[in-house]
Amino acid sequence: MSLASRTLHPRKLSGFIGVEFDDVDLGDLNDHDFAQIKDALLEHGVVIFHHQDLSSAAHKAFGERFGPLHTHPAAQGVEGHPEILLLRNRGKERTITEVWHSDVTCEQRPPSVSILHARVLPECGGDTMWANQYLAYERLSEGLKQMLEGMRAVHSAFGLEAVHPVIRTHPESGRRALFVNAGFTRRFDGISTAESAPLLKMLIEHATQPDLCYRHRWSPGDIAMWDNRGVMHFAVHDYGDQEREMHRVTVQGDEPR
Repeated sequence: MSLASRTLHPRKLSGFIGVEFDDVDLGDLNDHDFAQIKDALLEHGVVIFHHQDLSSAAHKAFGERFGPLHTHPAAQGVEGHPEILLLRNRGKERTITEVWHSDVTCEQRPPSVSILHARVLPECGGDTMWANQYLAYERLSEGLKQMLEGMRAVHSAFGLEAVHPVIRTHPESGRRALFVNAGFTRRFDGISTAESAPLLKMLIEHATQPDLCYRHRWSPGDIAMWDNRGVMHFAVHDYGDQEREMHRVTVQGDEPR
């Protein structure tokens, strides 16, 4: 079988979210393999690749296969590559990632796909978790689904604000997902912050039940890719002052519908 026609075999990482590939080189990826990887992303929400050694240019090139790249509105990029977000340990008190969130939902067109490359890792700790928001939506009672249908929520940070549907339809798969998060969602549109808080808290707790989640223990060279349109994530800061450096490319998304 030629490489152009081979079938990749993703291995599941948990019951409801995530797969990994062992036999893929993201720096040398043909269109046939890329199509299979994209299908895996749409189906499983999170895809892990091991033993990758991507340059900054190759990291961006892989992201660009999904669409135009996004530049973070407030955080520093890698020198010479503003599209690559630089994530370094700034201490637990200053971290902004130890909260359940989808990336930069304060924008009108938040990122669709995020691709995170482990560059420097602590001796232990620094795991990342993801939660399946399709199943979170499916598990809502019919009465709550009906109540949330048509509701919108206000997302804000970095001086930006956007209003998005609480239940989002994926533009490619058509799947429906719960689309609120603890990092950026402030209140429901037309409802005060205080009035919104109990329902938002309940939805986020519901959406991050342990069996909806996958927790990844990083190894050098790992790359994790996830679909922000149906997945939330949480970066655990349990490594004190140890060095940890990650590079993230994100792909510009569509306006949520």
